[in-house]
Amino acid sequence: MSNPLIIRFLKQPATIIGIITALLFQVFFSLIWITGYDHVTDRVDQLPIAIVNEDGTNAQPIVDGIAGSLQFVTRQDLQLENAKEALEHREIRMIINIPQGFTGQISNPSAKTELHYFLNESNPQMVSNVMQTVALKVTAAMNTQSSNSALSHTLDAMNLPQAQAEIIKSAASSRISANVEIINPTTNFAQTMVPLMIVTASFTGAMLLAMNLHKASSNLSGQFSKWYHFAARFVIMGGTAVLISLVGTIMVNSLGIHSNRGFLLMWLFEFTVILSCMILAQFSLLLLGDAGGWLNIALLSMQMLASGATIPRDVLSPFYNWIGPFSPAYYAVNGMLDLVIGGNGVWKDMFYLLCIGATITVLSVLVTFLRKETRISREQEPVSVNA
Repeated sequence: MSNPLIIRFLKQPATIIGIITALLFQVFFSLIWITGYDHVTDRVDQLPIAIVNEDGTNAQPIVDGIAGSLQFVTRQDLQLENAKEALEHREIRMIINIPQGFTGQISNPSAKTELHYFLNESNPQMVSNVMQTVALKVTAAMNTQSSNSALSHTLDAMNLPQAQAEIIKSAASSRISANVEIINPTTNFAQTMVPLMIVTASFTGAMLLAMNLHKASSNLSGQFSKWYHFAARFVIMGGTAVLISLVGTIMVNSLGIHSNRGFLLMWLFEFTVILSCMILAQFSLLLLGDAGGWLNIALLSMQMLASGATIPRDVLSPFYNWIGPFSPAYYAVNGMLDLVIGGNGVWKDMFYLLCIGATITVLSVLVTFLRKETRISREQEPVSVNA
């Protein structure tokens, strides 16, 4: 291999663009992911938990004690049914329910009782792991507190040695058990990864399609008006989205991941996700030309991070937590979790995806309107049908 050939390769615009693109993948992913995931574990306490007290004012000191010890964002303003609805929609991450008669039972040294916990596994795996740990710690702390308060006075009156008194307290420290109820349980880890797969595949495919449509449009420049080019791009994107979403849904179902809402809704939702991703990726190129492909790299990285597919959005750095609802990936993950694991918000997510797609389409029309028309040459001007 000769050096002149390498030099010729390096002088080609395609080679230079390829090198810059590979470089920007490293730059954007490093910059966005490291700043987005920075100190995530320090923000675990931002996960919201609801404490529902059904035992009245007698249990309020217990509620206050749990809320103070958890150091999580806690809500005490919800009834149990409202809290379950919020849990279903991922507005809270766990419910701690103090049942009626709880304080009376723990005040009786011979009685046993339960603390009720509700978890939703239609979430990133991190949420389930953190909340199960919280349930264990709360139950253990309540056992320790109840055994101390119920037995201390009796043991002091008996004048038992300290060591023997501690043994008795330890034996009585398991009167409160944790009753954990799982909403939308999952036994297949692959289900939790489907949302991330859909987001990554949809936007990566949209990026590549957008680049090739832009190249085809440039090759056909001067043969048709800018509005014909614009319309052709959207017709091709719509047809491609139908095909890709159908193939994707068939693949997911054939590999054992089924939707409890049926094949048709899953296909319709995936079509909406893919089409909105295509419209967004195409807008970058309409706005910036070839450089729009580099913007799409940043958008891909940002959407994968802010979508909440791998870790809950609550613990992301504030900027990515804020920008998430403006991207298709945010609603794609929510909807796919509802479809493959469980939930009732898929229609709402589809509506927001359509709103994002419609908004970007309007912006695309505006950019096309402002862009200078390419002059159509007479030699290449299409012949009228009526001529």
